Amino acid sequence: MREKFYIVALLGLISIFHAGTVRQGHIWGDDFAMYLHHAQNIVEHRPYTATGYIPNPSVPVYGPKYYPPVFPLLLAPIYRAYGMDVIPMKLEQVLFLVLTLIVIYALWKRELGRAYSLALVAMLGFAPAFWIAKDEVLSDIPFLFFFYLAALWVAKLRGERGTLSGSVWTRSALIGFVTYLAMGTRTVGITLLAGLVLYDLLRYRRITRYTAVSIAVCVGCVIAQRYILGVGGSGYPYQAPSLFTIAGNIAEYTRVLAAFWVGSMRGPFAYGALALFVSLAALGFFLQWKSGLTFLEAALVPYVVIVVLWPFPAGIRMVFPLVPWVGYLALSGSKSLAEKIVPRYSPAAPGAFVLVIAVCYVQFYCRADFGPIRQTAGLPEFNQLCQAVRNGTAGQDPIIYRRARALSLYTGRPASIANHLGSQAELWQWAATIGAKYLVTTNAFNDDEGFLIRFVESNTGSVDLIYENANFKLYRIRSFPVEQEAPALRAIAAPPA
Repeated sequence: MREKFYIVALLGLISIFHAGTVRQGHIWGDDFAMYLHHAQNIVEHRPYTATGYIPNPSVPVYGPKYYPPVFPLLLAPIYRAYGMDVIPMKLEQVLFLVLTLIVIYALWKRELGRAYSLALVAMLGFAPAFWIAKDEVLSDIPFLFFFYLAALWVAKLRGERGTLSGSVWTRSALIGFVTYLAMGTRTVGITLLAGLVLYDLLRYRRITRYTAVSIAVCVGCVIAQRYILGVGGSGYPYQAPSLFTIAGNIAEYTRVLAAFWVGSMRGPFAYGALALFVSLAALGFFLQWKSGLTFLEAALVPYVVIVVLWPFPAGIRMVFPLVPWVGYLALSGSKSLAEKIVPRYSPAAPGAFVLVIAVCYVQFYCRADFGPIRQTAGLPEFNQLCQAVRNGTAGQDPIIYRRARALSLYTGRPASIANHLGSQAELWQWAATIGAKYLVTTNAFNDDEGFLIRFVESNTGSVDLIYENANFKLYRIRSFPVEQEAPALRAIAAPPA
């Protein structure tokens, strides 16, 4: 009873903290716009991929034509009830974070014990990176939940940490279904299937029938998804990695994974806390290696391979699945060390460990901005631009803009992104290819290093300014250069009605 009280009280504090600090607005990164547009299409019975976004093959890192459907399905009831309001969607993120913490607590409670498991939940629940993530309507936190739920169920099924009730076949089917939910949230969830196979081969030297059932159920769900929605896992085009991108990914993800535990703070104390954390995690890794591979490690191995081979780094969110495991290793190392060196004070060790990390967290929150996010729909000038686009353009008129997906969501117009690393001639060619009618420049952010602004300044005879405010300018493309007047391709995605 006392144990339940402690975990419920801790989860309650974490829930209140995150829900009470949800911020208005959304950052400029507009992955969220694609997810929300998919949810809108589901609710309004439009084709799933009809978002109006026109992918530019020269800028594959910006985003695919569509995203997997599970997260949009989770957003759909909220969109039906609240429309475009992102606050309820952020509260859903908080809910999934709390559910993830419950799963993590259940996964390692036996190995760590109550005190250390509570310490892990506290370290994760109040982590600044997760606090930031809950204000972004993205699939990362739901994916983390499904990933660790699959790990928990496999651990129970294989007898690592007790057993689940029900027949083995039922449990295998459930594992297959939750594996599909992870894959349907982020395609990289396919590493759970690879983990099932790797785990069997290393532990049993063969693929068991239970894994075969799980894989069959997962594949069946993917086939049903394709039949119902007409989409596969993701619309990302293949991009070959290079030694340069691999080295860059390893360096970047090592940095952000380390920064997670000190709230990205710097200074002697933060570096000392990080050194302690890394040392204990290394000890925990050694102990885990001696005790044998679990399914979670078997799934994390292919996950890390895919992340490292990805042709560009995507920040801390890409290594979220590694974060709880690394925290577990550090606390496991701390527990082992305390029991050997100071057994009398061992019960106090998790509290001391959390206190060291908490100092870094507090430093972060003392400097954090808890006010509205003055970006995207939280910026009045962006809303004014969208109104001008809706009033001054036709529904089929493609627009070139750095945040094409957000513009399509809020205006109902097809939009595409320019390749700011290319030439102006390339942009003219792409504009002609999609039949672009308008172009938007901005000083609200500088992701394209002023490319579109310079483009307009160099082609004043071909564009007309039809709207401007403090942060945005909307131009009509009056004419194309002669060599671009007969485009060979017009692959424009149909905008929503």
